[in-house]
Amino acid sequence: MKGLYKLFSIAFIASSSILTSAQNLPRCARITVRKEIRNTSPAEWAMIKSVLTQMHRDGEYSKFAKIHTEQFAYVHGGPIFMPFHRRLTVDLENVGKRYNPDFFIPYWDAARDFRDPVSSIVYTPNYLGGNGDPNNNNCITNGLQSGWTMPYQQPHCLARIFNGPNGSIKSWYSPETMTSLLQTSLAFDKFRSNVEFTLHGAVHLGFGGDMTQMWSPNDFGFFLHHSNIDRLWWKWQNGASGNLMQYGGQNPKKTGNAQLSDIIDGYPEKIGDMMRLGYGNLCYTYDDSTAVRSTTSSQQDSSVVSSNSTRALNTANSSDNDDGKTFNAGLRTLSVSTLNRFFPAFSKGNDNPNLFETSGLKLGKITKFTTESRKPERRARKRGYGQCDYRRLPLPEIPPDHFIRMHNYSRTEVVTTVNQFRALVVALNNEGYQSPY
Repeated sequence: MKGLYKLFSIAFIASSSILTSAQNLPRCARITVRKEIRNTSPAEWAMIKSVLTQMHRDGEYSKFAKIHTEQFAYVHGGPIFMPFHRRLTVDLENVGKRYNPDFFIPYWDAARDFRDPVSSIVYTPNYLGGNGDPNNNNCITNGLQSGWTMPYQQPHCLARIFNGPNGSIKSWYSPETMTSLLQTSLAFDKFRSNVEFTLHGAVHLGFGGDMTQMWSPNDFGFFLHHSNIDRLWWKWQNGASGNLMQYGGQNPKKTGNAQLSDIIDGYPEKIGDMMRLGYGNLCYTYDDSTAVRSTTSSQQDSSVVSSNSTRALNTANSSDNDDGKTFNAGLRTLSVSTLNRFFPAFSKGNDNPNLFETSGLKLGKITKFTTESRKPERRARKRGYGQCDYRRLPLPEIPPDHFIRMHNYSRTEVVTTVNQFRALVVALNNEGYQSPY
């Protein structure tokens, strides 16, 4: 018994030491604010394109596809998924800052475009460009990377093959779904799998081409997408008092439970070094996230300002932050059983803004949520994927088997996760909920 107690004591001391070390990383002197891509100014986007073009010219950009491919089998389907992609994304951002210190990676809040993704500004010629040409190896014909020769793995054009009919992209997960995900994912690895098997996979599949290969970082859409996945993680980390340093689960090809002391595959840092934005090597934050004092202790410092914004790191009192009351009025009028099952924060009166996926509100293009007692009338969409009821939320699809196999996911786990959010969509549609997005 004494020996067992000693082992537990050693484990506790080691765990406490790791946690303390992670929490004592040096505070960043300046913070980059990652903006939603629709909120970048023309000058900012021109700068970003210029930096990426220079990185491609110098052979710097393709290195990230190589890292991702080499580590692919280790960094998907387990808790390492979140910290690895956080590290990979900030790695590219830091390389970009060598060319221009104001460089940053915007995030694309893809859920806002869930009904008709192909109509997003992201796929316009001034941004990433559109679908590939099926008569020319599916090479893209416009956009940021048009004309680039991607050297990894073999020299080729950047390819895209949108996954809907007639050059469209299948609908994916809505802001309402992501709000439910933030509120119902109580443990870190449950949050990770919920994100990885839903929005994460759906956007990769929507792009097709390089984005559905192990070397998906060839497409800059990868970084816009994973910046957004990282933003969702940061919101979740600040959504409850015990979330910030929470980490655990079983990583692929590893034995034992995942620990903050684990080394990140492909990088020299520990997982614990990837847990707090604004500290250590993570000198950035997001324009819609609120790092809550009560959940991050001394994390805030109003003297720390961003390199590409005059806004202070502490945004808790910003008038731009939505408290979830006004713009989620429709969700709040759902039945008690639906709220308890899918939106427990509403039931408990929890107005932490990190529990609501409402980044689009800052752009002033979103109307109030509404829920009507009758089911909405059916009407056909004017464009995009198929003909459907525009007001009713579309049911998400199960990822194809080839995508599941490539990532070595458990098909049962993927199907169970997707069905969880299909049940949410059915419940919202049955109550006549109408999304403003």
